[in-house]
Amino acid sequence: MTKRRIPGMAILRDIQRQKEEKKQLQKEMFRQVYNRPKEKAFSDIDQLNMDSFRAIPKSVILDYGLSKAALAVYPVLCCEADFEKDEAFQTSQKNIARFAGVSENSVRNALKELENARLLTKEKVTDGPRHFYIYRVGFFCKPILDKARQYGGAIYFYNCIIDNGIWANLPLGAKAIYLFLRAEAKQDLDIYSEIEGIMTGEFYEPMEYPEYIRNRKWDICETSLTEISKAVGVDRSKIGAYLEALERFRLIERVDRWIKVYLRPGRFLKH
Repeated sequence: MTKRRIPGMAILRDIQRQKEEKKQLQKEMFRQVYNRPKEKAFSDIDQLNMDSFRAIPKSVILDYGLSKAALAVYPVLCCEADFEKDEAFQTSQKNIARFAGVSENSVRNALKELENARLLTKEKVTDGPRHFYIYRVGFFCKPILDKARQYGGAIYFYNCIIDNGIWANLPLGAKAIYLFLRAEAKQDLDIYSEIEGIMTGEFYEPMEYPEYIRNRKWDICETSLTEISKAVGVDRSKIGAYLEALERFRLIERVDRWIKVYLRPGRFLKH
């Protein structure tokens, strides 16, 4: 009869060490999954909130001299922020990059630029093993908008442009041009009422005018293509391609020498 061989102490210690290493590896894998920021996905049209917007100061677009990457990132941050309250929010640079349509390295540079322009502040937070940043971005949140009744100094940028992935899909030059057109465009009530079949007189009631401003479909920009090219910093020969990118989503419509600039897109992406 063969005697059963009892493992030596060295073998037992090795088996125990392997178990501990496996357990430690499991813990590390779970920790990585827990610490990994949640990736946001683009939304289809039936999932979009078509009324949600952020009031972006025109001065940020026209006067701050921001780079195209910073102009791409800034609206994404505004849409991440709480419109109702001026509170800090958490988001990952990966998600910012995804929705802004730029690289994570461009996001880091854009965040620094926005910080230097005093449009953004950030704070590092430690929650157990987790380390992340919370941000506060400067824009007209609802309390400021209500108090200042600041309508002419802001554009109403609709979140659906970002949430659907349209913003990420547009070239940087097209993003910058759209923001510039929105900031420069004017509302011609006579032309608007004639085309849309709306009587303008009904909008002059004080309580109804803000709603009209927010819900109108388009404005008119009379700025020449040469002036747009110079203001945005894009080559005049490339501006046609950027306008076509905006037309693809019906964010603009060229009418003779004018441009109709739409507040909401007329065409959406399917995911």
